[in-house]
Amino acid sequence: MIPNSRRNVRQTALLISGLLLIAVNLRPSITGLAPLAERMYASGMSRQAIGMLTTLPLIVFGLASTVVGVIGNRIGFARTIGFGLVLLAGGCFLRSWQLDNGPSVASIVGSILIGAGIATGNVLLPGIVKSRFPNHVGSMTSIYSTAMNLGGSLGLAMGVPLANGLSGGWQASMSSWGYAAVVPLVIWIPQICRKPIARTAGNSFVSIVTLIGSARAWQVTVLMSLQSLLFYSCVGWLPTILQMRGLTETDAAAWPTAMQLCGCVASLVVPTFAGRARHQSGWVVACGLTNGLSILGILWLPQAWAGFATLGLGVGLNVGFSLSLLLIAMRSKDAPTVGNLSSMAQTFGYLAAAPFPWFIGWLSAATGSWTIAFGSLVLPAGIVALVGWFAGREGHV
Repeated sequence: MIPNSRRNVRQTALLISGLLLIAVNLRPSITGLAPLAERMYASGMSRQAIGMLTTLPLIVFGLASTVVGVIGNRIGFARTIGFGLVLLAGGCFLRSWQLDNGPSVASIVGSILIGAGIATGNVLLPGIVKSRFPNHVGSMTSIYSTAMNLGGSLGLAMGVPLANGLSGGWQASMSSWGYAAVVPLVIWIPQICRKPIARTAGNSFVSIVTLIGSARAWQVTVLMSLQSLLFYSCVGWLPTILQMRGLTETDAAAWPTAMQLCGCVASLVVPTFAGRARHQSGWVVACGLTNGLSILGILWLPQAWAGFATLGLGVGLNVGFSLSLLLIAMRSKDAPTVGNLSSMAQTFGYLAAAPFPWFIGWLSAATGSWTIAFGSLVLPAGIVALVGWFAGREGHV
């Protein structure tokens, strides 16, 4: 019989391993499209159709977030996340089916399933951290948000090599992330079998609705919306922007990959320190300013320096997103409140952010200028600094 101390260590190791692998899988199915955008365009897909493949999951993020929070509070966060991994894997396989000159019914359904699957992790991982690691919220948020950023970098880094190495080309590259989602599902089985910890009594929808009257809840929600808008719009089109600046397809994918890796390091360190502070306003303001200046640098600096501006954008985007997740946990008094606030922030946040990857593609076609389209993101970057000052102040919803 295994002593309790050894059993606890093994159980904790499995829990943390599962959390990290789940987090890694929450982005590559989206970011993996970015380096393939020009190939998809060359095959006959329009810019708007390519943008829609990123926009559609974001819409589902928003629509599913409230439902996910309710289901998680009723049957358990861990079990709901396990079901989400099944949806994510199936969605990746369906999305690339019959996707030649434009989205098919299967690809649309697959995109919807991907959005629903990712929504479970987006909404419930903060609650898992709050309930299982109540004394280490800052450090655990740093770890799993870094894993999310690492997953995003894997999508950017592996998109083109997978398309070159697999017989199905860029469609096979897209579907390959379904196999990756099966791995954390196997490791997560012990958590699924465990009796649920995070539950709430009464009507969960009512609990979420009560947050609508909280100014602090709206501050966190707007911050999450703007950070999501910036991340998915920037990452979705950045390889195309860099190719427009004169970089090759390989280099245009390499710089965003390096951007994500730099963001991983920063997001591992910053939220840990920010979580120990009484307020996080200064950290969020710095992220907003970094994003705005980096976008301008990518567009206007000489080509040799545009790549380094990309690295700065990675720090601002990834740290800013990590801080948004941290604020959801720190502005909540307990795990159920985390689930409710996370549902509210991601429901309204992703619905507000969802049109922008499509909008950036449409604006570039309408104006004939990627400078105007991509440069428009400086405005939400500035608003992040303003809203972040209020959201980062000490207190609870």
